[in-house]
Amino acid sequence: MQYNGLLEIADNFDLFIFDAYGVFWEGNGFYKGSREVMQHLVAHGKNVAVLSNTTQLRQTAIEGYIKKGLLPQRDYNMFITSGDLLYKNLHEESLEFQNLRAPLKYYVIGSPHIQAFAATKYIEVKNIEEADFVYCGVPYVFAADKEKYRQLDEYFWPAKSDENGNITAWDSVIEQPFAEIVDKVIELRLPALNANPDFMAKEGHKLVPGLEAVFVVRNGTVAEMIRKRGGEVLEYGKPHKNIYDYAFEEFGKQGININKQRCCMIGDTVRTDIKGAINAGIAPILCTATGVTAEEIFKGNTLESLCNNENIELKQIIQIKSVGGG
Repeated sequence: MQYNGLLEIADNFDLFIFDAYGVFWEGNGFYKGSREVMQHLVAHGKNVAVLSNTTQLRQTAIEGYIKKGLLPQRDYNMFITSGDLLYKNLHEESLEFQNLRAPLKYYVIGSPHIQAFAATKYIEVKNIEEADFVYCGVPYVFAADKEKYRQLDEYFWPAKSDENGNITAWDSVIEQPFAEIVDKVIELRLPALNANPDFMAKEGHKLVPGLEAVFVVRNGTVAEMIRKRGGEVLEYGKPHKNIYDYAFEEFGKQGININKQRCCMIGDTVRTDIKGAINAGIAPILCTATGVTAEEIFKGNTLESLCNNENIELKQIIQIKSVGGG
């Protein structure tokens, strides 16, 4: 059975964990009615949390959403990011790979949110040959790469600019520009660290006026390319149980009662949000008309096939069209 909106089943739960992109945030704005639903839940005494695969630390993420109009205590009670969990492990010096027990030097693929590495023993190097491991940052295409892949120019969208308005980084909608660096990682037998398992994200591009939000490659795609080539990837974030365990620990510190029978995860992606909720033992609620799943279905996939890919039974999932309904 598919419900129209979240409020139709809200009485069944006390703790609501929301993904951000594809659930309440569309890339250029909020999905219709999504904030109002979150506000309704908070106003009626429900606990509302945001659990994001961003590598940003929570305060940075909170400040970014405040600028967009999502307010703490009005729209949600707690905000957790995979960057928080990365930060915790780096500062506890508990980072270990299978064949590397004392990693120290890291090379960044793409553009990092490296707040988590600040004031730790870990050292960034600019030459990959000097690295003990690689860190999967945001996979932007930079000027040198854009020139190298001129034949792929139609797949790049301006993402960053300097103070003079010059474009400094581009998003890519295909993974091909990152194949060369993955080859190097495999050649050097370097393990990879990733704190954003998302393959794609729907992003707005303000540097291209009038452009609708488009799906672009994100950190998880590069990590998956390394994994498929036989490389080791240490990963934090949904769908891994580690981020849910961390979230429940943080909820407990805030005095939030954890009854998994009354807890749900609202997401748009079967591979991360839904599989993660099942791994954590909480109710998985899938938005089928927004975000990644809507895009996958548009491309010709069925919801059943998406579930089969992750060894999930379709009947395990609670389906809603969107948070706000419609």
